[in-house]
Amino acid sequence: MKNFLFCLMLLAGFAAANTCTEAIFILSKGSLDITQDIAYHDSSYFVENYTHKNEWSHKIYYTNGKIDSLVMDPMEDGEALRVTHYYWNSDEKISGKGSERVIFQETSGDTIILNEKVYSNREFGGSYTAKITDSYMSTLNSEYNSFKELYFSNDTLFEKNIYDYESNNPRPDTSFTIGDSTNDFKCYDYAVQNGIAELNETIEYIKTDNGFMLKYLDESSVGYYLREFFFVNSNATTAIRKQRPAVKISPKARYFDLLGRYKFTK
Repeated sequence: MKNFLFCLMLLAGFAAANTCTEAIFILSKGSLDITQDIAYHDSSYFVENYTHKNEWSHKIYYTNGKIDSLVMDPMEDGEALRVTHYYWNSDEKISGKGSERVIFQETSGDTIILNEKVYSNREFGGSYTAKITDSYMSTLNSEYNSFKELYFSNDTLFEKNIYDYESNNPRPDTSFTIGDSTNDFKCYDYAVQNGIAELNETIEYIKTDNGFMLKYLDESSVGYYLREFFFVNSNATTAIRKQRPAVKISPKARYFDLLGRYKFTK
């Protein structure tokens, strides 16, 4: 991958507002902050093709504008679906069967505060706290002992992660996304190591009949990793590439965070 000096981040401030980076921020906020009249995250498709091809997908369901359940499909013969159920502002609906989440929501000024409890077969697995505004988001994940901030500086979207957050040796990690200077529908994600920014993924914003799609591609001489996130308008529906009727727990789900997003752990 091509290396760039860290100071190139500063050049992003001279670009016009980028549709691609704005859509990435909507994706980063996840399925917890559904704003009326704005397209929302409906489903995802992933494929890794290195030593062998590995596919999986997600479908998100909502009730009255709030996430109701998340279905993961490993898309392999012999493996059925995994379902995570979400409940709002009450522990009373916990059944003790499978993966369940309870979300408590409050508002302070222009900030939405979400506290999420994680359960697996009634066993408490940790908590997840998010603070969200129109241009800033922070998350504290007790399950993985990590803290994250996302924010815009001019037109550049920055992401700062701190792993081993509550320890004597926290590990900071920074990345940023900038828009293509000639194309509002393309942007580039860079990881920063020792003051050097290295291209991580190319991202495309693609309009669809009922919303839009974000396409992430990380490829090299040994293979590629493709992620596609589908967004639909509030009065439309869409479907992921493959559906099955059965429901069962899949061990692969441990590689995803609370909203079905792939976990990049250090």
